[in-house]
Amino acid sequence: MKINNIKIGKLLIKGLVYLAMFGLFIGFVVFLNETANEETNEEMTWKPEAVQGIPEGWELAAENQSLELYFEPSLVQFRVKDKATGTEWRSNPENAAEDPVAFGQNKTRVQSLLELSYVDNQSNFFTANSFAESVQADTYTYEYRDNGVYVNLQFAKQGFEIPCFFGIQDDRFVARIFSEQIQQHGSLQVAGIVFLPYFGSGSMEEEGYMLVPDGSGALIHYNNQKQTYQPYSQKVYGRNLALNMQSNLLITQNATMPVFGIQKGRGTLLAVITEGEYQAEIKAEIAGRTTSHNTVYTNALFIQSENNTLLSGSDNEESVVMLSQQHKQFPYYEVSYFFLAENSGYNGMASRYRRYLIEEKGMQQTAEEQKNMNLTFLGGVEVNKTFLGIPYRAVKKLTSFEELKDTVLELQQEAGNSFQVNMRYLEKGGSMSKMPTKLTYDGALGGEKGYNRMAEALKEAGIAFYPIYDTVTIRKSGNGYRDYQGVRNVSKSASAQYDYMLTSGSRDSGMKPYYLVSPRYEEKIIASLLESAEKKHVESLGLTGISGMMYADYRSESISDNETGACWERSLEMAAGSTESLLLQGAYAYAFPYADVITDVPVFSSQFDVEDETVPFYEMVVGGSAALYSIPINESGNMREMLLKTVEYGVSPTFRLMTAQRDALQDTDYQKYFSLCWADWEQEIKDVLTELKSLDDVLGQRIVSHERLSAEVYATTFENGETVYVNYGQEDAAVDQVTVPACGFVRKGDK
Repeated sequence: MKINNIKIGKLLIKGLVYLAMFGLFIGFVVFLNETANEETNEEMTWKPEAVQGIPEGWELAAENQSLELYFEPSLVQFRVKDKATGTEWRSNPENAAEDPVAFGQNKTRVQSLLELSYVDNQSNFFTANSFAESVQADTYTYEYRDNGVYVNLQFAKQGFEIPCFFGIQDDRFVARIFSEQIQQHGSLQVAGIVFLPYFGSGSMEEEGYMLVPDGSGALIHYNNQKQTYQPYSQKVYGRNLALNMQSNLLITQNATMPVFGIQKGRGTLLAVITEGEYQAEIKAEIAGRTTSHNTVYTNALFIQSENNTLLSGSDNEESVVMLSQQHKQFPYYEVSYFFLAENSGYNGMASRYRRYLIEEKGMQQTAEEQKNMNLTFLGGVEVNKTFLGIPYRAVKKLTSFEELKDTVLELQQEAGNSFQVNMRYLEKGGSMSKMPTKLTYDGALGGEKGYNRMAEALKEAGIAFYPIYDTVTIRKSGNGYRDYQGVRNVSKSASAQYDYMLTSGSRDSGMKPYYLVSPRYEEKIIASLLESAEKKHVESLGLTGISGMMYADYRSESISDNETGACWERSLEMAAGSTESLLLQGAYAYAFPYADVITDVPVFSSQFDVEDETVPFYEMVVGGSAALYSIPINESGNMREMLLKTVEYGVSPTFRLMTAQRDALQDTDYQKYFSLCWADWEQEIKDVLTELKSLDDVLGQRIVSHERLSAEVYATTFENGETVYVNYGQEDAAVDQVTVPACGFVRKGDK
């Protein structure tokens, strides 16, 4: 027994030793894991630090080779320092709380990162800003991570939580709203978010200007004393066409690009809406109106409104505002701010945006040859006719395929291959055709055989030709598409589209309404059309509508503007990949990566009262990547001014034409085209082509610099070193050792 007890004791001691050793081993492993986790946490989480030279309370939140990002936690404000220039850009003005002009809600708005608009069950709109409702109420949280700061702004009174991120990536400051993660507790709904309304704003003492994407581009100078005029406000890519519009008195350009810019002192900033641009507005205000700052910013739209008339024509007629469904089902809304070299101005802004489109959106760097002129011929229009007293609708020929062939071949003998040609209303039904699910050619114009003879003759002559089809507009039922396949407005009824009279702005009752196809069908339509083009060996194709229209669809299973934009991009990518050359009649920025040729290029802004100058920002961005042609100059009130504008902007002019006589459209719905007769314009076209010969190796070149030399004289420098001077004045002008003739232009180059 004694021996056994001794053995047992030894075994117990040995077991305890092993247990102790095992415990030490486990403790060592845990220590190593904790150490590794601490090292990982140090790598993943930024530890903010105060930096010398930065005011008390500000912390260095993130840093890379180009930028430093600072954050003030108690104010929830940011500042970004550009290391290359030393310039600092603030999310809010310095000493914003003491703004001498702002009062009431504007006093806190100028200190905010964002301002909400929201609606109640009665469709009433309200606003609330982040400084008053979240920062002062201390209902926000923040975290340093991913080279930036995550901020959750809680609006306790309204029941909202808005999660955001602010960080730096390469040469840009990125501001992001996580739209899908917005929390709404209660019956109120977020309608829109004004984002960073005072980032980079300029004071009443500073010099500078704001660039806005109105048409070709426009500048709003700081402190231009226009604070009594309406501020600038445009929805990116034009208004949502699904929403009802009772009248249209303003003839304006649209915002063609999701960008804006700031030139302040020596500092230059370009802002691009890099996600969610299809549901965005761009706004700008002059100092002295609501605050003492000049500012330009974006507004993300989640709910849109339209006006409707109830019981129209009765004694109880009433106009009501109806709200759309909320569209925030996309990951995030993002604005990227790029910081440029000192005094870059709008020239530098255009260069940086162009680089962004090439590197991140796939826009091509070089364009196919740009001719000196574009000729757009109209084929046939549908008119009323009678047979034995019985009315019917038929296509009236404006230009047959044979007439077009003979006309342009004759012009070629005198002008050479200095022009390109395209044709609208050539398909079966002309101007009132069915949805083009395949290529067709109206019999009144010569049918398919006549088209093939024309196309073959132009190809042999080396003349570029594009048939243009509208894959968006439903004008006549057929081919599987009618108004039922059109988009719905907020009230869920078919969204009819109307032409508007210039005199009154009211709907033109003499023209039939038309409809816009739901985006859910567009890819199928494009695929079918492209398949037909391949079978018919049509290599150069033109599209209209898809590249220059934007709308939602408010059916039960609604489609947002952003979803429409994604559909348009997929369809255009398909078209670009299936054609040798793709022409787009009118193109917004989302279409730039897919276009070989763009017609109807804007050469003016809307010239709103608050604006000061029009600039060729559009042309500086996409010129050299696509061949550019203007809107028809023979339909303008001052053709000479329009021609000079195309020269200044590096765009080739367009003439819209028909070979029929001017009285062919008398007593029809298309009398607006009466002045397009080829016989009336033939000599003018030849004269313009002769005048533009001096620009043979200039048109189509990328613009590297544009400058206003005086009130009437402008200089445009192209990539090949050539400079073109344009004089809009009534007297000759002497500039840069050249004389620019009155109402004329001259070139001066390095050659």
